[in-house]
Amino acid sequence: MCFAVYIGTEKELELGHFIPEQTDIYFEKLTDEEEEHLRPKFKKTNIYYVGSDTSCSCGLVFESENFDDPDEQINKKSPQRFIDLIKELTLTENIEYYCCWEGDWNLPTEHKREIDIREISLDKNYFVGTEKEFINFRQQKNDE
Repeated sequence: MCFAVYIGTEKELELGHFIPEQTDIYFEKLTDEEEEHLRPKFKKTNIYYVGSDTSCSCGLVFESENFDDPDEQINKKSPQRFIDLIKELTLTENIEYYCCWEGDWNLPTEHKREIDIREISLDKNYFVGTEKEFINFRQQKNDE
C-alpha cells in the first residue's frame, strides 16, 4: 500500500505523469472516488494528487534524522522539490495538504496543524508521512 498526498490550491497546476529517471514531482486529477471523499476535507477549488520519483506519493516521505545518511541521499530529491513547490505556492495563497494511505480517503482526519513553510527544512523538521493529517500552509506575508 502507498501513501497518498494531496494538495488544495486556487491555482490550476499543470498535470503530469511519472517518467522513470526524470520525474521529481507531478500532479494528477482526482479519481471520482477520491473527489467524493476528499472534497469535504478541502476548501480550495483545485485538489491534486501529488506523485514523486517513485511513481506514487511514497517518494515524498523522508525522515529528517536520515539527512546525512549516505544511503538516503537519493531519496531527498522529491521531498526537497515538494518543499520548494509549497514555498512557491504560498507566496500568493494558503495551501491545503492531506496525507493518507491510498484508499483511506473516507476516514476522518486525525491530525490538523498550521505551518509556515519557511520554518521547514528537509534536514530538521520535514512533515510528510503522518497518515490522516491535514496541514494548512499559511500564505507568506511580506511583514513576517
